[in-house]
Amino acid sequence: MQVIIYPPLAYEVDGALRGVAPDVVRAIQGQVGDTNTLKAAPWLRAYTQTQTAKQQALFAIVRIPEREKLFKWVGPIFGEGDYFFKRGKSAVAVESFEDARRVERIGVRKGGYTHQLLQSRQFHNLDMSPTYDSSYKKLSQGRVDLVLMGERTYVYMVKKAGLDPSVFERVGPKVADSSAWLAFSRDVPDETINQWQKALNTLKRNGTYDAIMARHFTY
Repeated sequence: MQVIIYPPLAYEVDGALRGVAPDVVRAIQGQVGDTNTLKAAPWLRAYTQTQTAKQQALFAIVRIPEREKLFKWVGPIFGEGDYFFKRGKSAVAVESFEDARRVERIGVRKGGYTHQLLQSRQFHNLDMSPTYDSSYKKLSQGRVDLVLMGERTYVYMVKKAGLDPSVFERVGPKVADSSAWLAFSRDVPDETINQWQKALNTLKRNGTYDAIMARHFTY
């Protein structure tokens, strides 16, 4: 089972996986009797492998129409609104989507959610990087004008990149509401998917899920 590093949904401490996604998955595993090991994996490799190899699972990714038929889904385990952020000292003014389309460069992770979302909305000014960290650093250096980030996770993500969240400023209207899900390869039996979904629903009813969220979101 492959986990994408995206704090506070998933991060590593001394080589051990922590965060909302690992904690939720382990709680589900305890209910359904699954003993597979969780391991961190690079985004593009994990995303491709979950589509092409047998009996794969990938946690956690945003569920969007472009990905709907690629996987089987369990969730959601997290949700937030997504907004453009600029460097605070930048003179870039964004009050509408058309304003955002007119800036020179918007940083995105290649093949990631922000890349696919903005591409589907006819943004042609995308600057692709292999990681989110790369995009955030480009934004801090003035090499891109905007980056699309989640309103709740951006603080953790830019800190992971070694940057100060206070140097970024949210601009413009909400671009989208996104939700993170557990994705499984298409060959995983529907019975397994149903068991995992029922287990997640139980965690949400009995307070376990809320306790996990409270542990990892501190602002």
